[in-house]
Amino acid sequence: MATVLAVTACASPPAAHSVRPAPSTATPDRLPARPALPQRAEPAQQQAAVTAARRFTHRLLTYTYRTPQYLPPSARLNGLITHRYAAALAARDSIDPALALSQHETSRVRITRARPASDAPNDAGTQYVQLACIQTLTAAGRSEHIAMTWSLRLLRYPTGWRIDEVTQAG
Repeated sequence: MATVLAVTACASPPAAHSVRPAPSTATPDRLPARPALPQRAEPAQQQAAVTAARRFTHRLLTYTYRTPQYLPPSARLNGLITHRYAAALAARDSIDPALALSQHETSRVRITRARPASDAPNDAGTQYVQLACIQTLTAAGRSEHIAMTWSLRLLRYPTGWRIDEVTQAG
């Protein structure tokens, strides 16, 4: 229950993506033959981004009070998020364990849909993924099912795709 609220609180509105134009080789008497085409992520890279988004969602929303060492989000998400997103989650590293332990909370997630949403213009290193899931929270003998739809922005690192931003999509 706390995780859903905290993810929404950490989500920031989508930032405007700034695109720097390529340096121009045109001179008044010599124009380029054709404009540069935007770089697009290859289908394999798009699928890799979707896989990273699924892995992130599973690690973020699957936990139990019985394993307190894995309750802080940073412990579960190591290597899957950028430094910027890690800084946004830092406050939750003490709040999430306290809530889960006091409520004897357990969380599971089932991803119902995950697909590439779009590429960033002129940037094959940024990918957007749309993901829908159902989180099942169990605390004090009660279970609650929460349906969520997220839009995730991923950045490509040498080691793979990492989550940079998560926003509620619906």
